[in-house]
Amino acid sequence: MTEVRIQGGTVVTSRKVGKADVLLRDGRVVRVGSGIRGGQAFSARGLVVLPGVVDAHVHLELPVGGTRSADDFLTGTRAAAAGGVTTVVDFTVGAQNLSLPEAFTRRLDQAQTAVVDFSFHAEMVGWTPDRAQEIAEVARLGLGSFKFYTAYASSGRRTDLGTLRRAMELIRDAGGVAMVHAESEELVDPHGGPYPWARPEVSEEVAIAEVGILARATGCPTYIAHISSAQGLAALRQAQRQGAPVVGETCPHYLLLDENVLGRPDGHLFTVTPPLRKKKDQQALWQALAQKKLQAVGTDHCPFTRAQKDPYRDAPTKIPSGLPGVETLFVLLFSQGVARGRIGLSDLAWLLGEGPARAFGLYPQKGSLRPGADADLVLLDPKASWTLHAQDLHMATDFSPYEGLRVQGRVVAVLSRGEWVYQDGELLAQPGRGRFVPARPPALRVRQR
Repeated sequence: MTEVRIQGGTVVTSRKVGKADVLLRDGRVVRVGSGIRGGQAFSARGLVVLPGVVDAHVHLELPVGGTRSADDFLTGTRAAAAGGVTTVVDFTVGAQNLSLPEAFTRRLDQAQTAVVDFSFHAEMVGWTPDRAQEIAEVARLGLGSFKFYTAYASSGRRTDLGTLRRAMELIRDAGGVAMVHAESEELVDPHGGPYPWARPEVSEEVAIAEVGILARATGCPTYIAHISSAQGLAALRQAQRQGAPVVGETCPHYLLLDENVLGRPDGHLFTVTPPLRKKKDQQALWQALAQKKLQAVGTDHCPFTRAQKDPYRDAPTKIPSGLPGVETLFVLLFSQGVARGRIGLSDLAWLLGEGPARAFGLYPQKGSLRPGADADLVLLDPKASWTLHAQDLHMATDFSPYEGLRVQGRVVAVLSRGEWVYQDGELLAQPGRGRFVPARPPALRVRQR
């Protein structure tokens, strides 16, 4: 029996902030409170203690246009651990004529080097209604969420609205969640690449409105990925007001960066889909976080090196689209959100823990400090100040979109299932210790706060 007692820290959940001790035993949370005895003591005085971060949107070893995202499951989850992320949710890689169970098995094999726990969304590329039984099959295997694209027709990833509606009915019946990349194909310039002039805000707004209507009509819990604009956010809120069971996510790059960086000499490095927007969109998204109008902040972590992006500086349709972020998610939301008074500590625990865990059926095992939950904790020094440099991070890229940013707050230590995986700047986790976390259908319904 292994017992650890985290004592004297400021313990944060989505409902409460206060001084408390946390007792962990055999990889689980046993008790949170005062006057706790027993276990090997670890002093957290002066530190903030939260449930381990759940990044529900990452792309590791993702094939993209003849290359792959720079992080594999080993490097990506090591970087996650260093940043306080104890659970990542990646995607199966769908393809024409590849069944959902086969895609899951292949991805599970790839993930065996992971050092933190992981789950998957089933990517619905190539799925057709005559394969209806596959949704129930992978649900029984532990996949509770299903990823769709309303754009990218040229690559075969787009799902038309009729097929999407049928899939949502089946997902509803299986107790699952539809996750949607929402950009309207008809409003995107296919020759413009991942830039705002080719993928305007209205494309996101229209797609979210359409998906919201389908969510309302089918009753299927739905999660809109990476909302980038005020218009997209307004469409989400309208769908919710009309009774759709739909929630939304945004990403750090939409909160901290704007389209002006695309005009820099290295602007091509900042390409991501949906693209970066205007400062007014940043403000609207921060306000939505403060008003508890979003379910989660995920990274859409899809890193590439300069060598992967530079050759396509002037070839927008070929440049690999994506930004690194899994390692910096927690500190950026604390530094630019909590420390600046934009959101509170409890908001942080919701957006990076309970919110995504609830959305995808991982709660209360993940994103929680309830007794019986996995002993995933992150300890942060809220007063530490440091400068972000790509060379100091663990992600497999030589570029950070936040290079040179002075941030407040530093991850001191991280536990995954009661095991120290990161402590005082040292990665302690061994390859392959991460486990697949199945979605639990009874907890899978999307819940708004």
